[in-house]
Amino acid sequence: MSFATVVLLDSWPQPSTSPEPVVFATDTQLCLRYCTDEEEIVLIHFPLVRKMQFGSPNDEALGGHPLIAHGLKHYQIHRIDNSPWLAELEQRNAIHPRHDKHRFLKDAIHYVFTFQDSTLECIVIEGQFSHPTVQVFTSEQKARDVWRELINDVGA
Repeated sequence: MSFATVVLLDSWPQPSTSPEPVVFATDTQLCLRYCTDEEEIVLIHFPLVRKMQFGSPNDEALGGHPLIAHGLKHYQIHRIDNSPWLAELEQRNAIHPRHDKHRFLKDAIHYVFTFQDSTLECIVIEGQFSHPTVQVFTSEQKARDVWRELINDVGA
């Protein structure tokens, strides 16, 4: 059995201790907005999301998260290799008559964003034509304008 590996994505802009995250999602796409310690606003768009959950645990209860023993940290962005959550989803999908384990798992990535009052976990598909876009803004107005465009495009 493979054990989960938590990989810190320190090249991504990390959330502040008061990040004020906002999530907008459809059944196929996910948009995330949060703040950094440098007073920047980060917008991330995942164009192909398979599953997401947003809410508990907060920073005070993060110790109860099953990935904490594997290196999950506060106020960080992580990629989870050998994800037990992804393995569970694949097992659930195995009942499908045309299920193909390799195809189901291909290009699937599990991310965990740990914020002050919440945690965002998502499993996305990243391949040749689908990868996240990460934008960083120092202007609140510019971030607001791009966010509006983004959620209008995603929701259309």
